[in-house]
Amino acid sequence: MENKISFADILASTLHDTKNSLGILFNNLEDIIASCREQNCERYTEFYMLQYEIKRLNNSLIRLLSLYKAEKSQLVANMDYHAIGEFLEDVAVAHEILLDSRGIKLFTECEDGLFRAFDRNLVEGVLDNIINNAFRYAQSTVKIKASTDNGYLVIQIEDDGGGYPSTMLINENKHPEFKHEIDFKTGSTGLGLYFSMMVAAMHVNQNKKGFISIVNGGSMGGGVFSIYLP
Repeated sequence: MENKISFADILASTLHDTKNSLGILFNNLEDIIASCREQNCERYTEFYMLQYEIKRLNNSLIRLLSLYKAEKSQLVANMDYHAIGEFLEDVAVAHEILLDSRGIKLFTECEDGLFRAFDRNLVEGVLDNIINNAFRYAQSTVKIKASTDNGYLVIQIEDDGGGYPSTMLINENKHPEFKHEIDFKTGSTGLGLYFSMMVAAMHVNQNKKGFISIVNGGSMGGGVFSIYLP
């Protein structure tokens, strides 16, 4: 009997190769940017926009591959304990140069001595997506905050932009079925939101399951994204 390879497997393999190529391109561009900064190149900040788009595309491919693995039951949460304050600082360092290119300041705030177990790579992927959105919509400030609430670790990202559209708002007291239509004007597919919900739900502890909240307002009047991990 002839063995057939499914289209999904072929697509996943192609996405993986494309992701690796984008990673190489991203790193090479980072070297070019560093060289331009040393030489005071007047247009080096324009490279940040190119780097941002490459990273955004790469993150989309990572989310697609994660969803593919989840469908194949090959994606599991790799739980390990982390110092939350250090984790937030690492996330901030990875984005501060890009945000600074638009004059956006990034701050972190964390409860003292906070340690929790979670899948660092998956959660970092969620935060990357939210911060990349903040790069587009924030006016001047982005804050990453970690705290505890009713036994959950809550990691929150808020900005001083115009807030999320009403179709994306999710109250933490309600868990609606994911129904987000593709917006051809903005190019939004809702993939990042779906990925965030999936990652949160993969974190389970003592009958508590993780979830997300998306609201407007907060301390800066813009969008507020929160991921709750038990």
